[in-house]
Formats: sequence, structure tokens, C-alpha cells
Amino acid sequence: MVTSKRNVDLLSQCALFDVHRLGRVMTGLYNAHMKDVPLSFAQFTMVRNVEALAPARVTDVARALLTDRTSVTRLIEPLIARGLLRIEQDGEDGRVRNLTVTTKGRAALNASERAWEDAQREFYDIVGADKLTQLRRVLRDTIHLVREHQEAKEVAKA
Repeated sequence: MVTSKRNVDLLSQCALFDVHRLGRVMTGLYNAHMKDVPLSFAQFTMVRNVEALAPARVTDVARALLTDRTSVTRLIEPLIARGLLRIEQDGEDGRVRNLTVTTKGRAALNASERAWEDAQREFYDIVGADKLTQLRRVLRDTIHLVREHQEAKEVAKA
């Protein structure tokens, strides 16, 4: 297969390509630490967010994770089936369904937390405090800027 210089140049300038590569590397690092605990990194993040937002509607979790309701539903179904999350109708509004973490889910979080902390610590050791702070700042600022831009485009369309 012949790779053109133009294609290589485009990839070397693609921000999304670099973000995806970083995501894959970091996911591998975290999942390597979490391979022997009850929750994968994705599951840990989901359960932790539900716990932080509880009682949380699927819409609330999707907003916090910057994803759509369908993706959240797909991710929570196995966690509900394992008894780690519960979904119930809201006491005040029967149309609303809330997610909560079960006792079994809290136990899985507790059992997985040390592995998550170890992954965090390894990443910290690799990049150092300054680069980690810088990376997180750049990522959060970029998310904010892109979302602000997207919202302005939507308003302009209306």
C-alpha cells in the first residue's frame, strides 16, 4: 500500500486523530490497571457519574458525559442487568426515570477505586504535575470553546 505525502500531512495536522490516539493509549493504561476489578474504566466512569448526579436522569448523565441518551442507555443496560445500577420512576413525575447506584454498585466502585487511583498515579508519574495540569486545562478549555461555537451555530440557524 502506497501512502501519499498529502495523506500523511493531513493526519499529522488532525487534532481529532491525536485526541483519539491519546484516548486509546490512556484507555489501555487505565484498563490494564482495572483488569482484575469488577469495573472497566468506562463502567467505573459511568457508575461514578451516576453516583455524583443521583438521582440522575439518563439525560443528566448524557449531558455530564457529553454524549447522547442512546449511548448512555447502551452503557447502563449491562450495569442494570448486573445489579450495579437501578432505574426507577421519579416519585413526583411518573414520566421521569432516575438512575441510582445500588449497594452492589457501591461495592464494585469501592473494589475498583484503588486500581483507578493506581492508573491515575502512573499517568501522573509519566507526564508530571505541570504537564497534567496543562493537559487538563487545554482539554477543558477546548471542550468549552467547541461547545460554545456549536451552540452559536445552532442559534444562528434558528
